[in-house]
Amino acid sequence: MMCRLRPLIMAAALAVLLLTATVAQAREVRVGVGFAIAPYALREQDAGLEVDLIRAAFRAAGMDAKFVYLPNLRLPLALAEGEVDCLATSVGYDMAERTGRPVFYSAPTVTFQNYAVTLAKRDLQINSIADLSGYVVLGFQDAANYLGPAFAAVANGNDLCSELSDQSLQVRMLFSGRVDVVISERRVFLYWRNRLKASPAGRAVDLDQYITFHSIFPPQQRQVVFARKPLCDKFDNGLTAIRRSGSFDRIVRAYDRAEFIK
Repeated sequence: MMCRLRPLIMAAALAVLLLTATVAQAREVRVGVGFAIAPYALREQDAGLEVDLIRAAFRAAGMDAKFVYLPNLRLPLALAEGEVDCLATSVGYDMAERTGRPVFYSAPTVTFQNYAVTLAKRDLQINSIADLSGYVVLGFQDAANYLGPAFAAVANGNDLCSELSDQSLQVRMLFSGRVDVVISERRVFLYWRNRLKASPAGRAVDLDQYITFHSIFPPQQRQVVFARKPLCDKFDNGLTAIRRSGSFDRIVRAYDRAEFIK
């Protein structure tokens, strides 16, 4: 009798193992995030302000987030091809159009504040997006899409306007006088300036020059875009939970320490 039962027991054990693996896999969510927005995403540490908030929200919803760090231009394709389950992106960015598939948007997560950044000694009068015309402007990758039609029109009509993915290079080029204006989120710009101060590349440039942040862009909220609505709903529930518990505010305060920005 025991001999006849053994195959059944082994089959049952195998079924349990397969079910456990399936459940574990289902609990892991692949999150696409831009790799060049430190301190919001710090690829080497698998951390960052936005990364930690999203991870905490998923954890509160009973799931584990696995982050996939990609260039901005690669993010929509990764969602369209199923390489990731969701993306961290800006509110108002039409991911349905970019991916060619139905998508579902979470509640806002964190707010970005982009600026036109200049050297104070230049005393450049930049009070609107239109004032960028005629200057050598360096934006972040895909800025023309992220910052709306007004900026896209100026960027497309200005041969002196360009974009790059390495935002530490933005900082170096501004302080060395190679560009007139850098378009950057405030925390991102200050993070890279502080990092460069401790690096050999930064010693060749005076990074202590005064700078001016020209407030010509509205605040831009971030959100997570999902391929499936049930997963989006679970994330929103987790996000609500960490806001109520105070975890959300603790994470934000941690990234406002002097080691990140000042």
